[in-house]
Amino acid sequence: MNTRLIAILTLLAAGAFVACSQAAKPAGNPAADRGAAAVATADPGDNRSRAVSTGNPIPRQCKAVTPPAWPAANITSPSTIAFDDQNFYTIDGRRFFPLGFYDMPTDAAGLAQYKSEGFNIGLGGGGCCDGTDLQTQLDLLTAAQTAGVFLILTPLSNIGDLLTMTPARLAADFGPRDAIGSLFGWYTFDEPSLTGVSKTLAAGVHSVLSTIDATHLDTLTDAPVSNLDQYVNDCAAFMVDAYPSNWIPLSYVKEVMVEAEAATQGKKPVGGVMQAFSWNCVWGNDSSDYHPNAVEVRNMAWQFIIQGAKGLIPYSYDGTCTIHEQPDIWSAFLTDVAEMNALMGVLLADDFTLDLAPQTDFPTMFDYLVKREATATWALTISSSERTLAVNLDFSALGSDLCIVDYTTGDVFVQDAQGRVNVSYDAYQVRILEVLN
Repeated sequence: MNTRLIAILTLLAAGAFVACSQAAKPAGNPAADRGAAAVATADPGDNRSRAVSTGNPIPRQCKAVTPPAWPAANITSPSTIAFDDQNFYTIDGRRFFPLGFYDMPTDAAGLAQYKSEGFNIGLGGGGCCDGTDLQTQLDLLTAAQTAGVFLILTPLSNIGDLLTMTPARLAADFGPRDAIGSLFGWYTFDEPSLTGVSKTLAAGVHSVLSTIDATHLDTLTDAPVSNLDQYVNDCAAFMVDAYPSNWIPLSYVKEVMVEAEAATQGKKPVGGVMQAFSWNCVWGNDSSDYHPNAVEVRNMAWQFIIQGAKGLIPYSYDGTCTIHEQPDIWSAFLTDVAEMNALMGVLLADDFTLDLAPQTDFPTMFDYLVKREATATWALTISSSERTLAVNLDFSALGSDLCIVDYTTGDVFVQDAQGRVNVSYDAYQVRILEVLN
């Protein structure tokens, strides 16, 4: 992927995509015109909330509640990796949200650190299987299993060999790797529409891998520089890389996900390859402000999730142009990752149908996804505006006298007589609204 970043930029800048045609949510009167709903902020001193407007008083204590921890996936023995009817990845039938990076560490200490940072999967690890390459991948899989990290690996250094290998050779190369519990799947092609991979080759590789290793998924990532349905049938799982920052609107992430979901027609998972590098750094402009910054990184991650991504694997963990080399941004992203892990049961819950009927002056700059699990109903909401955005939301279908609290900030929102609340979003802000009866 790193060898083609400039090529992607050149094609996109030429006008292949214009990220400005977002699908609007229902619009009405601007939220700024509605003054009845109160906003409160959590008081860390006494764990209570206090109203900060003259609207309705908060009727009772209202605090965010963390849902139960999601059970750890089995990694100690070989598992069946698949996806369910909602396109969530599954490991032995239990849902799993891949959260990791391209170019993860390959040594035992690095993998342990990587796991401690909150990542459960990595993509990389070099090729296979000539000379000592097979043993290198086996050692990596063993180290990853010890650390608790699943891996997506390159099946062969020369992937075209899959089409001509004998059954005995295939068994010799794949059997030992299949036997280690950390193997999640195979990475076949990177941006094939950009590099012009033969359709015959892509389809043949997918067919062979699906036949010889039905318990692991083959994945490819395509670049949004042409029609995304070109290679969408040549893989078990599909990923897209959207790299907007800092030259086109961040809402480009949404545009790419909408196109990817349409291309897959709901038949397979779509994963998000998030931008975790700076174009300025790629160009050698190291003195420029680093983008994406921490707010932009958080926004892109949740854009992917809200638009239906079933996993996040940013590019990339190592290298001089990654956010890993930017201490402040990296620290903020690790906080975001910790929050995602705390909310894993929410991320893996079924989507819940609830029309929040957003009212705002700029409806194409606001999106949301509603989830429900045993703890609460959750409205994952996001602004793609670079300015403050006022939004009015309707929670009346869930009842009145609700505890509506921003899980991240502790802000509490009190319904007006119609069951609606005013919510203000800073630039690119994500608000995870937990609704407790």
